[in-house]
Amino acid sequence: MKKKIFFHLLILLSFQINAQTLTAVDKADVLTNLILKIEKIYPFPEISEKIVAGLETQISNGYYDNVASSVEFATQVTNSLEEFSKDKHLDLIYNLELAKALLEGTTNSSDYTAEEAKIEIWNNYGFKELKILEGNVGYLNLSVFFSTDYAGKIADISIAYFSNCNALIIDLRQNGGGWGDMVVYLLGYLIDNKEPLLLNITESTMDSTIYSEIVPTYVPGKKLTNIPIYILTSPATASAAESFTSHLKYFNANVTIVGKKTKGAENPVEHIAIDESFVLQIPAWKKIYAKNPIVWEGVGINPDVEVDPGEAMVTAYKNALQKLLKTSNEQTAIDKYQWALDGLSASYDNADINKIKVYAGSYGKIQVKLKDDKLYYQFEDRPAILLIPISDDYFLAEGVDYFRIKFITNGDMIIMKQIFTYGNEREYSKDE
Repeated sequence: MKKKIFFHLLILLSFQINAQTLTAVDKADVLTNLILKIEKIYPFPEISEKIVAGLETQISNGYYDNVASSVEFATQVTNSLEEFSKDKHLDLIYNLELAKALLEGTTNSSDYTAEEAKIEIWNNYGFKELKILEGNVGYLNLSVFFSTDYAGKIADISIAYFSNCNALIIDLRQNGGGWGDMVVYLLGYLIDNKEPLLLNITESTMDSTIYSEIVPTYVPGKKLTNIPIYILTSPATASAAESFTSHLKYFNANVTIVGKKTKGAENPVEHIAIDESFVLQIPAWKKIYAKNPIVWEGVGINPDVEVDPGEAMVTAYKNALQKLLKTSNEQTAIDKYQWALDGLSASYDNADINKIKVYAGSYGKIQVKLKDDKLYYQFEDRPAILLIPISDDYFLAEGVDYFRIKFITNGDMIIMKQIFTYGNEREYSKDE
Protein backbone atom coordinates (compact mmCIF):
# COMPACT_ATOMS: atom_id res chain seq x y z
CA MET A 1 0.00 0.00 0.00
CA LYS A 2 1.21 3.49 -0.79
CA LYS A 3 2.17 5.44 2.32
CA LYS A 4 1.24 9.06 2.75
CA ILE A 5 4.21 11.34 3.23
CA PHE A 6 3.42 14.66 4.85
CA PHE A 7 6.47 16.78 4.24
CA HIS A 8 9.14 17.78 1.78
CA LEU A 9 11.62 14.92 2.06
CA LEU A 10 15.18 15.73 2.97
CA ILE A 11 16.33 13.47 0.17
CA LEU A 12 15.14 16.07 -2.32
CA LEU A 13 17.87 18.32 -1.00
CA SER A 14 20.56 15.67 -1.39
CA PHE A 15 20.40 15.58 -5.17
CA GLN A 16 23.07 17.59 -6.95
CA ILE A 17 21.87 21.09 -7.83
CA ASN A 18 23.56 22.86 -10.72
CA ALA A 19 21.83 26.12 -11.55
CA GLN A 20 21.24 26.92 -15.19
CA THR A 21 20.12 29.97 -17.13
CA LEU A 22 16.54 29.92 -18.37
CA THR A 23 15.18 31.45 -21.56
CA ALA A 24 11.76 33.04 -21.85
CA VAL A 25 10.56 29.90 -23.67
CA ASP A 26 11.89 27.67 -20.86
CA LYS A 27 10.00 29.66 -18.23
CA ALA A 28 6.82 29.76 -20.29
CA ASP A 29 6.88 25.97 -20.79
CA VAL A 30 7.42 25.33 -17.06
CA LEU A 31 4.61 27.67 -16.04
CA THR A 32 2.23 26.20 -18.64
CA ASN A 33 2.89 22.64 -17.47
CA LEU A 34 2.73 23.74 -13.85
CA ILE A 35 -0.72 25.25 -14.31
CA LEU A 36 -1.98 22.08 -16.04
CA LYS A 37 -0.74 19.91 -13.17
CA ILE A 38 -2.35 22.14 -10.55
CA GLU A 39 -5.68 22.19 -12.39
CA LYS A 40 -5.65 18.40 -12.66
CA ILE A 41 -4.18 17.31 -9.33
CA TYR A 42 -4.69 19.92 -6.61
CA PRO A 43 -7.54 18.59 -4.41
CA PHE A 44 -9.35 21.88 -3.73
CA PRO A 45 -10.79 23.43 -6.95
CA GLU A 46 -11.71 26.74 -5.33
CA ILE A 47 -8.07 27.19 -4.28
CA SER A 48 -6.55 25.91 -7.52
CA GLU A 49 -8.63 28.50 -9.40
CA LYS A 50 -7.06 31.25 -7.27
CA ILE A 51 -3.58 29.83 -7.88
CA VAL A 52 -4.06 29.65 -11.64
CA ALA A 53 -5.60 33.12 -11.81
CA GLY A 54 -2.74 34.56 -9.78
CA LEU A 55 -0.06 32.91 -11.92
CA GLU A 56 -1.71 33.96 -15.16
CA THR A 57 -1.89 37.56 -13.93
CA GLN A 58 1.80 37.46 -13.02
CA ILE A 59 2.71 36.00 -16.42
CA SER A 60 0.76 38.64 -18.30
CA ASN A 61 2.43 41.36 -16.20
CA GLY A 62 5.90 39.99 -16.94
CA TYR A 63 6.51 39.10 -13.32
CA TYR A 64 9.12 36.45 -14.17
CA ASP A 65 10.72 38.18 -17.16
CA ASN A 66 13.87 39.31 -15.33
CA VAL A 67 14.46 36.00 -13.56
CA ALA A 68 17.21 34.04 -15.30
CA SER A 69 18.54 31.59 -12.71
CA SER A 70 16.69 28.27 -12.48
CA VAL A 71 17.06 28.22 -8.71
CA GLU A 72 15.79 31.78 -8.32
CA PHE A 73 12.90 31.01 -10.68
CA ALA A 74 11.87 27.97 -8.60
CA THR A 75 12.06 30.04 -5.42
CA GLN A 76 10.00 32.89 -6.86
CA VAL A 77 7.33 30.54 -8.23
CA THR A 78 7.16 28.72 -4.91
CA ASN A 79 6.63 32.02 -3.09
CA SER A 80 3.79 32.81 -5.47
CA LEU A 81 2.21 29.38 -5.11
CA GLU A 82 2.22 29.65 -1.32
CA GLU A 83 0.95 33.23 -1.43
CA PHE A 84 -2.04 32.37 -3.65
CA SER A 85 -2.91 29.07 -1.95
CA LYS A 86 -1.73 29.62 1.66
CA ASP A 87 -0.57 26.00 1.28
CA LYS A 88 2.85 25.33 2.84
CA HIS A 89 3.18 22.08 0.86
CA LEU A 90 2.93 23.54 -2.63
CA ASP A 91 6.46 24.06 -4.01
CA LEU A 92 8.36 24.15 -7.29
CA ILE A 93 11.74 22.43 -6.95
CA TYR A 94 14.66 22.70 -9.35
CA ASN A 95 16.29 19.27 -9.33
CA LEU A 96 17.65 17.67 -12.51
CA GLU A 97 18.38 14.27 -11.04
CA LEU A 98 15.04 13.85 -9.31
CA ALA A 99 13.12 15.12 -12.33
CA LYS A 100 14.87 12.59 -14.53
CA ALA A 101 14.19 9.73 -12.12
CA LEU A 102 10.50 10.65 -11.92
CA LEU A 103 10.16 10.90 -15.70
CA GLU A 104 11.85 7.53 -16.18
CA GLY A 105 9.80 5.94 -13.41
CA THR A 106 12.95 4.80 -11.64
CA THR A 107 12.02 6.28 -8.26
CA ASN A 108 9.00 6.01 -5.96
CA SER A 109 8.03 6.63 -2.34
CA SER A 110 9.83 3.46 -1.22
CA ASP A 111 13.02 4.77 -2.81
CA TYR A 112 12.56 8.07 -1.00
CA THR A 113 12.12 6.26 2.29
CA ALA A 114 15.16 4.05 1.78
CA GLU A 115 17.34 7.05 0.96
CA GLU A 116 15.93 9.02 3.88
CA ALA A 117 16.65 6.08 6.18
CA LYS A 118 20.36 6.42 5.42
CA ILE A 119 20.16 9.96 6.79
CA GLU A 120 17.74 9.47 9.66
CA ILE A 121 19.51 6.46 11.14
CA TRP A 122 22.07 9.02 12.36
CA ASN A 123 19.21 10.65 14.29
CA ASN A 124 17.83 7.35 15.65
CA TYR A 125 14.94 7.74 13.17
CA GLY A 126 13.72 10.82 14.99
CA PHE A 127 13.80 9.52 18.55
CA LYS A 128 16.51 11.99 19.50
CA GLU A 129 16.30 12.21 23.28
CA LEU A 130 14.58 10.19 25.97
CA LYS A 131 14.91 10.94 29.66
CA ILE A 132 13.09 10.71 32.97
CA LEU A 133 12.85 14.03 34.80
CA GLU A 134 12.47 14.53 38.55
CA GLY A 135 8.94 13.61 39.60
CA ASN A 136 8.94 10.67 37.17
CA VAL A 137 7.97 12.85 34.21
CA GLY A 138 9.08 11.46 30.84
CA TYR A 139 10.55 13.63 28.09
CA LEU A 140 10.70 12.59 24.41
CA ASN A 141 12.33 14.77 21.77
CA LEU A 142 10.89 13.50 18.48
CA SER A 143 12.43 15.23 15.45
CA VAL A 144 10.58 13.36 12.68
CA PHE A 145 7.81 10.77 12.26
CA PHE A 146 9.77 8.21 10.29
CA SER A 147 8.37 5.19 8.47
CA THR A 148 7.49 2.26 10.73
CA ASP A 149 9.32 -0.04 8.28
CA TYR A 150 12.51 1.35 9.79
CA ALA A 151 11.50 3.03 13.05
CA GLY A 152 8.71 0.78 14.37
CA LYS A 153 10.95 -1.15 16.79
CA ILE A 154 12.60 2.07 17.97
CA ALA A 155 9.13 3.47 18.67
CA ASP A 156 8.25 0.40 20.75
CA ILE A 157 11.47 0.63 22.75
CA SER A 158 11.06 4.37 23.27
CA ILE A 159 7.49 4.17 24.53
CA ALA A 160 8.43 1.24 26.78
CA TYR A 161 11.10 3.46 28.34
CA PHE A 162 8.30 5.72 29.61
CA SER A 163 5.99 2.91 30.71
CA ASN A 164 6.29 3.76 34.43
CA CYS A 165 6.12 7.54 34.07
CA ASN A 166 3.42 9.61 35.74
CA ALA A 167 3.36 12.19 32.93
CA LEU A 168 4.91 12.52 29.48
CA ILE A 169 6.24 15.53 27.54
CA ILE A 170 6.58 15.09 23.76
CA ASP A 171 8.73 17.76 22.15
CA LEU A 172 7.69 18.53 18.56
CA ARG A 173 9.06 22.08 18.42
CA GLN A 174 11.50 21.17 15.62
CA ASN A 175 9.46 18.39 14.02
CA GLY A 176 8.57 19.29 10.42
CA GLY A 177 6.57 16.16 9.60
CA GLY A 178 7.13 12.69 8.26
CA TRP A 179 5.27 9.49 7.48
CA GLY A 180 1.60 9.02 8.27
CA ASP A 181 2.01 5.40 9.35
CA MET A 182 4.23 6.42 12.28
CA VAL A 183 1.67 8.99 13.37
CA VAL A 184 -1.00 6.30 13.50
CA TYR A 185 1.32 3.80 15.19
CA LEU A 186 2.25 6.15 18.02
CA LEU A 187 -1.38 7.17 18.47
CA GLY A 188 -2.07 3.50 19.18
CA TYR A 189 0.00 3.84 22.35
CA LEU A 190 -1.63 7.09 23.43
CA ILE A 191 -5.33 6.72 22.58
CA ASP A 192 -7.61 4.45 24.59
CA ASN A 193 -9.64 2.95 21.73
CA LYS A 194 -11.52 -0.28 22.38
CA GLU A 195 -12.09 -0.82 18.67
CA PRO A 196 -10.00 0.09 15.60
CA LEU A 197 -10.31 3.85 15.16
CA LEU A 198 -10.76 5.01 11.57
CA LEU A 199 -9.22 8.47 11.49
CA ASN A 200 -9.81 9.29 7.84
CA ILE A 201 -10.18 8.06 4.29
CA THR A 202 -8.53 9.95 1.45
CA GLU A 203 -8.42 9.46 -2.30
CA SER A 204 -5.48 10.23 -4.57
CA THR A 205 -6.23 12.90 -7.16
CA MET A 206 -3.57 11.31 -9.37
CA ASP A 207 -4.74 7.71 -9.65
CA SER A 208 -7.84 7.35 -7.42
CA THR A 209 -5.94 5.22 -4.89
CA ILE A 210 -7.85 5.02 -1.60
CA TYR A 211 -5.85 5.44 1.61
CA SER A 212 -7.16 5.02 5.15
CA GLU A 213 -5.59 5.62 8.54
CA ILE A 214 -6.71 3.29 11.30
CA VAL A 215 -5.44 3.43 14.88
CA PRO A 216 -5.08 -0.18 16.07
CA THR A 217 -6.38 -1.49 19.37
CA TYR A 218 -3.24 -3.58 19.93
CA VAL A 219 0.29 -2.33 20.41
CA PRO A 220 3.23 -4.49 21.57
CA GLY A 221 3.77 -2.53 24.77
CA LYS A 222 1.92 -0.75 27.55
CA LYS A 223 -0.44 2.05 26.52
CA LEU A 224 0.09 5.46 28.12
CA THR A 225 -3.47 6.74 28.04
CA ASN A 226 -4.17 7.60 31.68
CA ILE A 227 -1.36 10.06 32.38
CA PRO A 228 -1.05 13.77 31.59
CA ILE A 229 0.58 14.28 28.18
CA TYR A 230 2.11 17.56 27.06
CA ILE A 231 2.98 18.37 23.44
CA LEU A 232 5.48 21.17 22.82
CA THR A 233 4.88 23.12 19.60
CA SER A 234 6.30 26.04 17.62
CA PRO A 235 5.79 27.61 14.18
CA ALA A 236 8.22 24.93 12.91
CA THR A 237 5.86 22.13 13.98
CA ALA A 238 4.30 21.01 10.70
CA SER A 239 2.57 18.33 8.61
CA ALA A 240 2.67 14.91 10.28
CA ALA A 241 3.59 16.57 13.57
CA GLU A 242 0.42 18.63 13.31
CA SER A 243 -1.60 15.55 12.41
CA PHE A 244 -0.28 13.78 15.49
CA THR A 245 -0.95 16.80 17.72
CA SER A 246 -4.47 17.37 16.42
CA HIS A 247 -5.57 13.73 16.66
CA LEU A 248 -4.02 13.14 20.06
CA LYS A 249 -5.61 16.29 21.46
CA TYR A 250 -9.00 15.37 19.99
CA PHE A 251 -9.08 11.75 21.17
CA ASN A 252 -7.27 12.02 24.53
CA ALA A 253 -8.65 14.36 27.19
CA ASN A 254 -5.35 14.23 29.10
CA VAL A 255 -3.42 16.17 26.43
CA THR A 256 -2.21 19.77 26.80
CA ILE A 257 -0.47 21.66 23.98
CA VAL A 258 2.19 24.13 25.13
CA GLY A 259 4.11 26.63 22.96
CA LYS A 260 3.13 28.58 19.85
CA LYS A 261 0.72 28.00 16.96
CA THR A 262 1.93 25.40 14.47
CA LYS A 263 2.79 25.97 10.81
CA GLY A 264 -0.53 25.00 9.21
CA ALA A 265 0.57 22.43 6.60
CA GLU A 266 -2.00 19.65 6.55
CA ASN A 267 -2.19 17.91 3.19
CA PRO A 268 0.07 14.96 2.22
CA VAL A 269 2.06 15.39 -0.96
CA GLU A 270 3.34 13.78 -4.13
CA HIS A 271 6.24 14.82 -6.39
CA ILE A 272 5.56 15.30 -10.09
CA ALA A 273 8.10 16.04 -12.82
CA ILE A 274 7.18 19.22 -14.71
CA ASP A 275 9.98 18.69 -17.23
CA GLU A 276 13.56 17.42 -17.14
CA SER A 277 14.60 20.08 -14.64
CA PHE A 278 11.71 20.97 -12.35
CA VAL A 279 9.61 18.98 -9.89
CA LEU A 280 6.30 20.04 -8.40
CA GLN A 281 5.61 19.11 -4.78
CA ILE A 282 1.83 19.15 -4.57
CA PRO A 283 -0.92 17.98 -2.20
CA ALA A 284 -2.56 15.12 -4.08
CA TRP A 285 -5.06 13.58 -1.67
CA LYS A 286 -8.74 14.46 -1.30
CA LYS A 287 -10.37 13.78 2.06
CA ILE A 288 -13.48 11.62 1.84
CA TYR A 289 -14.04 11.00 5.54
CA ALA A 290 -12.54 12.40 8.75
CA LYS A 291 -13.35 11.38 12.31
CA ASN A 292 -11.52 14.41 13.68
CA PRO A 293 -13.26 17.55 12.34
CA ILE A 294 -10.37 19.90 13.15
CA VAL A 295 -8.72 21.47 10.09
CA TRP A 296 -5.27 23.04 10.41
CA GLU A 297 -4.38 23.71 6.77
CA GLY A 298 -3.32 27.34 6.48
CA VAL A 299 -4.33 28.18 10.06
CA GLY A 300 -2.21 25.93 12.29
CA ILE A 301 -3.06 24.46 15.68
CA ASN A 302 -3.35 26.80 18.64
CA PRO A 303 -1.73 25.79 21.94
CA ASP A 304 -3.69 25.43 25.16
CA VAL A 305 -0.92 27.28 26.97
CA GLU A 306 0.73 29.91 24.77
CA VAL A 307 4.35 30.68 25.65
CA ASP A 308 7.53 31.36 23.73
CA PRO A 309 8.82 28.02 22.34
CA GLY A 310 12.00 28.50 24.35
CA GLU A 311 9.94 28.49 27.55
CA ALA A 312 7.59 25.66 26.56
CA MET A 313 9.62 22.87 28.16
CA VAL A 314 9.84 24.43 31.61
CA THR A 315 6.21 25.56 31.42
CA ALA A 316 4.96 22.07 30.52
CA TYR A 317 7.16 20.42 33.15
CA LYS A 318 5.94 22.77 35.87
CA ASN A 319 2.33 22.33 34.75
CA ALA A 320 2.71 18.54 34.87
CA LEU A 321 4.17 18.57 38.39
CA GLN A 322 1.48 20.92 39.66
CA LYS A 323 -1.24 18.74 38.20
CA LEU A 324 0.30 15.58 39.67
CA LEU A 325 0.74 17.27 43.05
CA LYS A 326 -2.87 18.40 43.07
CA THR A 327 -4.31 15.00 42.18
CA SER A 328 -2.08 12.80 44.35
CA ASN A 329 -3.21 11.41 47.71
CA GLU A 330 -0.03 9.50 48.52
CA GLN A 331 2.44 11.37 50.75
CA THR A 332 5.52 9.83 49.15
CA ALA A 333 4.35 10.96 45.72
CA ILE A 334 3.45 14.41 47.04
CA ASP A 335 6.93 14.78 48.49
CA LYS A 336 8.51 13.71 45.18
CA TYR A 337 6.47 16.17 43.13
CA GLN A 338 7.16 19.02 45.55
CA TRP A 339 10.87 18.16 45.50
CA ALA A 340 10.87 18.41 41.73
CA LEU A 341 8.86 21.66 41.73
CA ASP A 342 11.21 23.23 44.27
CA GLY A 343 14.18 22.31 42.11
CA LEU A 344 12.53 23.73 39.02
CA SER A 345 12.10 27.09 40.73
CA ALA A 346 15.76 27.34 41.83
CA SER A 347 17.41 30.59 40.79
CA TYR A 348 19.73 33.23 42.19
CA ASP A 349 16.81 35.62 41.73
CA ASN A 350 15.28 33.89 44.77
CA ALA A 351 18.01 34.94 47.19
CA ASP A 352 19.47 38.04 48.81
CA ILE A 353 23.26 37.77 48.48
CA ASN A 354 23.73 39.64 51.74
CA LYS A 355 21.73 36.95 53.51
CA ILE A 356 23.31 33.90 51.90
CA LYS A 357 26.97 34.93 52.00
CA VAL A 358 27.08 34.23 55.75
CA TYR A 359 26.78 30.51 54.94
CA ALA A 360 30.28 30.45 53.42
CA GLY A 361 32.79 28.62 55.58
CA SER A 362 33.93 25.18 56.77
CA TYR A 363 31.57 22.44 57.94
CA GLY A 364 34.03 19.72 58.91
CA LYS A 365 35.17 18.06 55.66
CA ILE A 366 32.80 20.24 53.68
CA GLN A 367 33.63 23.69 52.38
CA VAL A 368 30.96 26.19 51.34
CA LYS A 369 32.71 28.81 49.22
CA LEU A 370 31.54 32.21 48.02
CA LYS A 371 32.69 33.12 44.52
CA ASP A 372 31.24 35.84 42.30
CA ASP A 373 28.30 36.21 44.71
CA LYS A 374 27.45 32.52 44.37
CA LEU A 375 27.82 29.64 46.80
CA TYR A 376 29.67 26.41 46.00
CA TYR A 377 29.62 23.12 47.92
CA GLN A 378 32.82 21.07 48.05
CA PHE A 379 33.45 17.80 49.91
CA GLU A 380 37.17 17.27 50.55
CA ASP A 381 39.00 17.42 47.20
CA ARG A 382 36.01 16.60 45.00
CA PRO A 383 34.83 19.10 42.37
CA ALA A 384 32.90 22.07 43.71
CA ILE A 385 29.13 22.08 43.07
CA LEU A 386 27.14 25.25 42.51
CA LEU A 387 24.37 25.78 45.05
CA ILE A 388 21.30 27.43 43.46
CA PRO A 389 18.79 29.07 45.83
CA ILE A 390 15.26 27.78 46.11
CA SER A 391 14.89 30.29 48.94
CA ASP A 392 17.28 32.27 51.16
CA ASP A 393 18.15 29.15 53.15
CA TYR A 394 17.29 26.20 50.86
CA PHE A 395 19.50 25.24 47.90
CA LEU A 396 19.60 22.89 44.95
CA ALA A 397 22.98 21.26 44.24
CA GLU A 398 23.50 21.71 40.50
CA GLY A 399 23.75 18.40 38.67
CA VAL A 400 23.00 16.37 41.81
CA ASP A 401 19.37 15.31 41.99
CA TYR A 402 19.47 13.20 45.13
CA PHE A 403 20.17 15.81 47.81
CA ARG A 404 19.57 19.45 48.70
CA ILE A 405 21.17 21.79 51.23
CA LYS A 406 19.31 23.73 53.92
CA PHE A 407 20.95 26.20 56.28
CA ILE A 408 19.54 26.71 59.76
CA THR A 409 20.55 29.75 61.80
CA ASN A 410 20.30 29.42 65.56
CA GLY A 411 21.68 32.52 67.22
CA ASP A 412 25.34 32.74 66.23
CA MET A 413 25.35 29.11 65.11
CA ILE A 414 24.79 28.03 61.51
CA ILE A 415 23.91 24.42 60.74
CA MET A 416 24.08 22.93 57.25
CA LYS A 417 21.54 20.17 56.72
CA GLN A 418 21.85 17.69 53.83
CA ILE A 419 18.41 16.46 52.77
CA PHE A 420 18.32 13.31 50.62
CA THR A 421 15.52 12.17 48.33
CA TYR A 422 15.30 8.81 50.12
CA GLY A 423 14.50 10.50 53.47
CA ASN A 424 17.84 10.65 55.26
CA GLU A 425 19.18 13.89 56.68
CA ARG A 426 22.63 14.88 57.94
CA GLU A 427 23.63 17.98 59.87
CA TYR A 428 27.00 19.74 60.09
CA SER A 429 27.77 22.80 62.22
CA LYS A 430 29.78 25.64 60.75
CA ASP A 431 33.30 25.77 62.22
CA GLU A 432 34.01 28.81 64.36
